[in-house]
Amino acid sequence: MPQSLNERIGEVVKRKRQRFRFTQAELGSRIGVSGSYISSIESGQTGVRITELEALAVQFQTTAVELINEAAGRDEYKFTTVNRNRDAFLTLYDSLNPEYQTQARNYLLFLRSLQERPSEE
Repeated sequence: MPQSLNERIGEVVKRKRQRFRFTQAELGSRIGVSGSYISSIESGQTGVRITELEALAVQFQTTAVELINEAAGRDEYKFTTVNRNRDAFLTLYDSLNPEYQTQARNYLLFLRSLQERPSEE
């Protein structure tokens, strides 16, 4: 059975909340609602009002339209440890200034080159 838009928006809110490392209570407090209300949005039980969607977007450093577009997208996001770790890494990377982002990228390229070398036994 296809998911409703409310359910998809709930998934996006949950993913973004986890990426920004907010608890439901913290996120609710930031936008003026309860943590249990955030929980009901994330579970798709409650539809989010546009004013709340806009407030959520501010917390997630995006726009309400982008949140809706992400929710309406056809690709299914899977809540896995790998995706959760990747999202946390991207949040950390995004918080760096451009110079440090370049250094982080160069370091990752260096690590990949080490990994691709044949092991010496």
